[in-house]
Amino acid sequence: MSLTTYLTVANIAVHVLATITFVFSVYYNYVYVNIPTHVNPIDDAFGGKFKYLTFLDGCFQALYFLYALIMDVFPLIFPSKSSVLETLSQVKHFFFASVAFPLSMFVSTTFWSLWFIDRSLVMPKDIDLYFPIWLNHTMHTFVFVFTCLEMVTAYRPYPSRVSGMTTHICLQIHIVYSQCHMWVYPILSQLNLPLRCLFFLGTFVYTSVLYLVGEYFNKFVWGYQPQKVQNQYDP
Repeated sequence: MSLTTYLTVANIAVHVLATITFVFSVYYNYVYVNIPTHVNPIDDAFGGKFKYLTFLDGCFQALYFLYALIMDVFPLIFPSKSSVLETLSQVKHFFFASVAFPLSMFVSTTFWSLWFIDRSLVMPKDIDLYFPIWLNHTMHTFVFVFTCLEMVTAYRPYPSRVSGMTTHICLQIHIVYSQCHMWVYPILSQLNLPLRCLFFLGTFVYTSVLYLVGEYFNKFVWGYQPQKVQNQYDP
């Protein structure tokens, strides 16, 4: 088999494994992870599971890889040059570049960085009884692994640079605080107002940098001849 065939098969395998992993993880998290109020008072507060960036990222990853898996089947239904297929592919590329990749990198790198500094800043040890370690890794480690595998097994044209996701995240966190007067993440309660502003500014800058990392990683892996590469490797 040619390199193109190997990459196509590998990319489909990534989509299958990631879809199973993230769909099940999100389902298990939503249905079975119920942390008592005395352990984590914020858990039952405004927003439910959807106030947690980890859970939202899991939902986005499940949505992306399921969509990508469906797109793997669509060429069997539509002609390869179909305008419908082209539009759906553009949606897939845009969602990966602007949401799935930078958000997974942000969640994974910030979570584990804070974990090794002081895990109580993100997930106090008492939560381990309710949030199993395998789920911790699927939601905080595998998101990084699968998006990197997606990057190296399929070329995608990157859209124009965007940074609205970070603004949405910061707004969401403050909406939750305004409703229940508790911060979603313990680290925020340890910071005064000036440091909190710096934290959110750093978050904005870091997420923007992660978008650029994805863009240049894509160019590093696939070279600087997008049309030629796309014609050869686009699944």
